[in-house]
Amino acid sequence: MLKQLMINKKIEQRKAALAELLEQEEALKARSAELEGAIDEAETDEEIAVVEENIENLESEKGELEDKKGKLEGEIAELESELEQLNSKEPKN
Repeated sequence: MLKQLMINKKIEQRKAALAELLEQEEALKARSAELEGAIDEAETDEEIAVVEENIENLESEKGELEDKKGKLEGEIAELESELEQLNSKEPKN
């Protein structure tokens, strides 16, 4: 019983962290759209270089975010599986 409660708490915590990551992902999508506009507006080599640097930073952040999301989703699936196993072993009243 206590173990199930602890696992539920861990699942809640990880889902909250995942929700935060999804919000960050939306922010990155907005930045991506802004950069698309900046690409069209860039005229000098200097402006193009700045946009290029911002694109590289954005791609790096996207990669890190995807890694974090994948890890959290894996942890959630693992915990849910463990909880399911514990619940199936617990005697029914």
